[in-house]
Amino acid sequence: MSLDVLLGLTAVANRRAVPRASQCHVHLARRPFVVVGYHVPGDPGSPLGILCGDRRDQPRVIAAGEPRDYDERWRTLTEFALNLNGYLGRYAMPSAPSRRQGRSPARARPVIPQLVVPNADTAQWLCQELGLLLRYLQPERDPRISPALPVAGAHLSFFDQQRVPGASLVLAMTEVLAQHWKTGQLPSMDSNLASQLAWIRRPDTILEAENALPAGPVPDPEWERKTYTRSTKVFNQLRSVAGRPGDAVREASNTVWEALEPAWKAVWESLDAVNELPEAEHVAERAGGDEMQWHRHAERVRGNRAYFRRRPRQLQVFRYLNRLERLTGNLDRQMALDDPQIMARHVASGDALSGTVVKVLPEGTGRQGRRQPRPIVHIRPDLPFARPLGTHLWFHCAVETSRAGNPVRPSVELEITGHDADGIVELTVVSNAIKREHHRRLPLPDTRQVFAPFEPPTFRPDAIPDVLPWTHREPEED
Repeated sequence: MSLDVLLGLTAVANRRAVPRASQCHVHLARRPFVVVGYHVPGDPGSPLGILCGDRRDQPRVIAAGEPRDYDERWRTLTEFALNLNGYLGRYAMPSAPSRRQGRSPARARPVIPQLVVPNADTAQWLCQELGLLLRYLQPERDPRISPALPVAGAHLSFFDQQRVPGASLVLAMTEVLAQHWKTGQLPSMDSNLASQLAWIRRPDTILEAENALPAGPVPDPEWERKTYTRSTKVFNQLRSVAGRPGDAVREASNTVWEALEPAWKAVWESLDAVNELPEAEHVAERAGGDEMQWHRHAERVRGNRAYFRRRPRQLQVFRYLNRLERLTGNLDRQMALDDPQIMARHVASGDALSGTVVKVLPEGTGRQGRRQPRPIVHIRPDLPFARPLGTHLWFHCAVETSRAGNPVRPSVELEITGHDADGIVELTVVSNAIKREHHRRLPLPDTRQVFAPFEPPTFRPDAIPDVLPWTHREPEED
């Protein structure tokens, strides 16, 4: 039985979500920009209503009284674009911090904009579908199109590209909560923010939350048939009466507010729940990469060079997949090293070795005629460990100071060289602790240690093959 299955059964038995992590593994901005919205089913470019803003108690209510009216549609999108561009403009610094220059103590915490939405569907609607629609608009050809719309489309398309493992520029709260808590419901039901949050914060309201109005982006058909249809009729009647356009707008705003207010509060409550966890060690490092990506994009926007291809080239796809693979591996490694509760899942699956150090032989016997003897470590595993001989594991040591005065965390590479009848595992040092001056990095006897399968990160240039794989090549023409 995997540890995730055990946590799920425990959550069902206790009728309450069980923590999957003991630390927060996402960067939380001080003032995120929260967006909750609905759009017309089948028409992502026609929003019914949007709540947005960076203040919990002062959301901006944007309502389309008649979404089938193109003038009303562009007015709604323009109002949202102005709010989004105004928020992002606060973070558009003239120059980006250089990786080589380092980071001053005054700016130790990265400062990045952050788009927070209830679920992954809303993130896809805003960043991918709405960004694709807005970024190609040409205001000079249509007076109804505001110049703010293509700028907002460029920003949303950038956020869509940054929805990669470890990035914190866009947070879908259902994904963030699932990363840190295990509920007793099916994974597909975790896409409902209300029920997922109820498992974590208010277990006595789980059944009520499951029947709540979904948090967008496509509205509930029953709500649309009963509530929004009536509101549209009232809006059109009030708009046709001279001197009452303000009443029409208030009617539409009240309808949108009543529908989206629960999701708005749920997003902020989810942020509070995640913020209660201590921040993991590598979070700031990943957020620093997000900061560099954002400033590069902001510079392209200032120079009117924020171009996006409708269909990426084969080389771009190849590099993107390589980037996803690299970021996924880095995120798994960093989360496991930062969080003992996540490392426990790797131990339970048999990928990592956890146990008590029985003895350490700093002057081990040489192997295959090598002159330099290699230290040997004997481990009594906490769980049966059956990885084959020759498997490499890494022991991550305490932080040291390099010759340049910078803090570093060396990793000792070991190889499984034996299993005895009592279950003792023999590990032979391969690198980073062979010399006598580095023997201090070896684990001490009678201590419990973890040997992980995560290789330390190394810089690898973007190696492009001479011939792209067949999956990335266009079909040859006859």
